[in-house]
Amino acid sequence: MKKIISIIFVMLIFISQSYAQSLSKISGLVYYDYYYNLKNKDLGKRDLQGFQFRRVFLTLDFDVTNKLSARFRLEPEYQGINTNNKQFIFLKDMFFQYKFDSFQLFAGLMPTPNFEVEERYWGYRSVERTQSDLRGWITIRDLGISLKGKLNENVNYAVMLGNNSFHGTETDKYKKLYFHFFSLLGNNIGASMDFNFANGPQNKNVLYSKLGLYRSTNNYSGGLTFVYGLRQKFLSNDENLNEYGLSVFGNYKLSDDWKALLRFDIYEPDTKASSDREFTLFGGIDYKLEKNLNIIPNIIFNDYESKNFQDDLTFRITFHYQF
Repeated sequence: MKKIISIIFVMLIFISQSYAQSLSKISGLVYYDYYYNLKNKDLGKRDLQGFQFRRVFLTLDFDVTNKLSARFRLEPEYQGINTNNKQFIFLKDMFFQYKFDSFQLFAGLMPTPNFEVEERYWGYRSVERTQSDLRGWITIRDLGISLKGKLNENVNYAVMLGNNSFHGTETDKYKKLYFHFFSLLGNNIGASMDFNFANGPQNKNVLYSKLGLYRSTNNYSGGLTFVYGLRQKFLSNDENLNEYGLSVFGNYKLSDDWKALLRFDIYEPDTKASSDREFTLFGGIDYKLEKNLNIIPNIIFNDYESKNFQDDLTFRITFHYQF
């Protein structure tokens, strides 16, 4: 780990010195928790408590010209522990953006267009990912090419073609298409439609679609989303798997330094199965200690429709820091 950090440090110095004139911003972000599993369906995780980093970003943004820009971002992987029980660092983003008169071109390893709007209105990625991300219905990063622009004054669009390999190299001929549309409807209300389609061998294709309705004011931000997924020939006897999820979320400004947040998710992993749904509640209070430092006590309660599982209940104190 020390060797990797040293190499990255030297590389960042080289980049910053070589491209000092175009380096416009160096930023970082940290989600750091103390957590306690009060209840858990996994007996080995019950009463487990401790400290953890859930996310750490180090980002370099470059403005090469008034039309050409680029981003380089690193992130430690804390959920994919290697065989030595140590964290490793991977490339999160590395793409360039070129601005044409009517649209923008992106190429490289970049965020996909299907999660950013919902995440922005939810406002608390520091507490938990959106349900689409959490359940693996969307790929948050992919290697490919993307176009973003406006259909008119109120409608934005994004389309992307990617490898469908997340951060890995391509290993097959199959690809993934992403489509995103977002419209402002008036009265601070917005609506979104998202589609992504991945083809696979023997017509084992995957399709996900999402509808979202959002509202944001000076004191409130929130919305609801519905996701439907189809995995062709995924089950035994080449039967299709149908799944869906509903998420309702919001946060409210109590004062200049305090906010309250609440979210409720319904997850149906297989419409043909019985007693397999999950109901998840997220709640918390956000206190702004400093401009870039927030302390967020929060709870996550997960109820299983199946009586074979005990409910999950986790308490956390989350520190959200950025610079």
